[in-house]
Amino acid sequence: MRFVSFVNPGMEELCQQEIQEILTVSAKTYPQAAEFDASPEQVLQLLYYGQSMRRIIVSLGKKKNLDDLDLNSVQWKDFVSNSSFKVEVENVKGIENRLAIAKKVAGKVFAAVEKQKLSLSIDLKKPDFLLIVYYNGEEYFMGVDIAGMELHSRAYRVFTHSASCKGDLGYYFARKTGYKPGNNVLIGFVKDGVIAIEAALFASRMPIHSTKNAFSYQKLPLFSSVKYQALATNTSVSIAAVDDSAQNITAARKNAQIAGVRKFVDLQKILLDELSGAFHEHEFDQILFQVTTKDEDKLNEIYHQVKYLLKPTGTLLLIGRESWEISVPSYCKLISEEALERGGNKYKIWWMRKK
Repeated sequence: MRFVSFVNPGMEELCQQEIQEILTVSAKTYPQAAEFDASPEQVLQLLYYGQSMRRIIVSLGKKKNLDDLDLNSVQWKDFVSNSSFKVEVENVKGIENRLAIAKKVAGKVFAAVEKQKLSLSIDLKKPDFLLIVYYNGEEYFMGVDIAGMELHSRAYRVFTHSASCKGDLGYYFARKTGYKPGNNVLIGFVKDGVIAIEAALFASRMPIHSTKNAFSYQKLPLFSSVKYQALATNTSVSIAAVDDSAQNITAARKNAQIAGVRKFVDLQKILLDELSGAFHEHEFDQILFQVTTKDEDKLNEIYHQVKYLLKPTGTLLLIGRESWEISVPSYCKLISEEALERGGNKYKIWWMRKK
């Protein structure tokens, strides 16, 4: 069966990698999407453990022109059982354009469902499932959303920092360091803990979303006899995360507790210039600092501490504002530099390797 994961821009390759890691199946990437074949049992694992995805749909096809979309071959009994639905059109400019597409697709759906002698109605407030039409700039992807909600938000983000980010971006930053389970990683200026928590969720294989969530797949006949199989948890995870603000550490600890990874994240209030006294020389394989404007003048001290703490050939990831200009320390080689925009926030990322 074919599925499509939708992601925010820039997350395509990471999504492809994550599908391979969790399901051991390959995925084909498109702008803001990854397409793959899997069983319903497998896709439930991706739903609960995937960190890069924004939505996951059962694919009903993709077309460059919606007029070419044929829904008569769809086995609607897999989705319809006296059900209600709503057509959600994404990434199309203009509400009138989105409404026109929704009406066109809904008409095609009703025509196909009627031919198969099934009952289906529209409910704009509380539909049993969402029918997603997503335009990625090249093609229209269409399918039934198995969650019924956007997945990149996280329930654990209760105590937030002004410089916080959503879960998928925190996961992207954690993976961008090169972090793998078994590595020692230090996350500095931890703020509300999102990056550290996403790293811990990835390494421990704790579920991202609770089984108590009312996901829409539970109302689809396709999944009526499918059981979610939990992945084995890795309990030997320890992530070091520090901040010089007691308020930030308290917030991060509370968020980590809600996420179920408090025991995997060692959150401590430590001043930047005291890090070398709190940890061993060459202790870390990866170090990450998210530097906001108020801490930009601490760059030299960051480099001083990293030189002591980072292992030879270890990596340093700096996250800052788009217009921030930095120099690379003499003991590091710049691997990549990139700009990233998300939700009106613009980031610049420097990834370095210690010589």
